[in-house]
Amino acid sequence: MFIKVRGYIFLKRYTDHLPPQGEFQIPEGTTVAAVLNQLKVPPEMEKVVFVNGRHRTENYILQPGDILVLFPPLEGG
Repeated sequence: MFIKVRGYIFLKRYTDHLPPQGEFQIPEGTTVAAVLNQLKVPPEMEKVVFVNGRHRTENYILQPGDILVLFPPLEGG
């Protein structure tokens, strides 16, 4: 199945090698954590994960056509 993956700011380096639309093929039942592992995102790296615009944990099971977006954590004052 295919999903789309996008990384922003410093997380973009882990998705730059993907096709322009960010298409990524994965087997059914794949979790966000498994995709992060395949993209070689260090597990200890702080990140915020969204799937289809909703915050998700790394154990979320991806579905065909999902859009996985990786953001650095936001800080404010």
